[in-house]
Amino acid sequence: MNKLEYVNYYDNGEAQYIKGNYHEALSLFEKSFDLRKTNDCLNYIACCHLELGSFDVAANIFRELIKACPNWERPVFNLGRILIELENYKGALECFEKAIELNPHSEDAYYYLGVYYYKIKNYEKAKECNEKSLSINDQQSETHLNLGRCYYHLDMNEKALCEFDIAYNYDNNCIDAVFNKVVVLIAIKNYVEALENLFIINKSEPDDAEVMMNIAHCYYKLKNYTNANYWVTKILLIESEHSLANKLLQRLKDISMG
Repeated sequence: MNKLEYVNYYDNGEAQYIKGNYHEALSLFEKSFDLRKTNDCLNYIACCHLELGSFDVAANIFRELIKACPNWERPVFNLGRILIELENYKGALECFEKAIELNPHSEDAYYYLGVYYYKIKNYEKAKECNEKSLSINDQQSETHLNLGRCYYHLDMNEKALCEFDIAYNYDNNCIDAVFNKVVVLIAIKNYVEALENLFIINKSEPDDAEVMMNIAHCYYKLKNYTNANYWVTKILLIESEHSLANKLLQRLKDISMG
């Protein structure tokens, strides 16, 4: 019976963790751990603390797991995640490289090494790490997203757009992929397609002023001043002091006055 309860709590905890409900996940993993003290469960408990910002608690658990399981890469790269948050980049790099040494086939270890290189703005190395991670497991939405960001910084815009599409296709909740696609489309002045994607975001985040500002900007660039004015007005109803919206509104007034 305990085994079934353990699996139930563990599986539900994992589902909540994936959804980003870290408080709920932590409670479920702790209940699971009370029934069976497994390292997998303890690793998840530490990850929940990491996501909730309890870095000291998480780091202590990861260090204990590393002592208990010196050949297991997961607590090693998870400790590296904390060190990145604390801006201890040298320590983080050592953790990620050690994790890859322990398991050269870990897509997660390469993914987090890519996060490290992205943080220090070495986009070429970050690209290589993300590509390596995807060569092990191609079906990773977040890794495709990060690879797209690397391509964008390396002026490889078409490849970036492709990666953002793949990320969103794998996970329709990955709105970041759509927003990053918009950034590229605006950069290459494809305002029509940028608008199509902005409306996808606006549907799920209708009160996001930044998204509405980008919609207004695209309409302005397309010289559709009526719609630009409509979206600027919507922003100002929510944030009357929004500086960019007020500047664009003034431009629109100047245009209407000839």
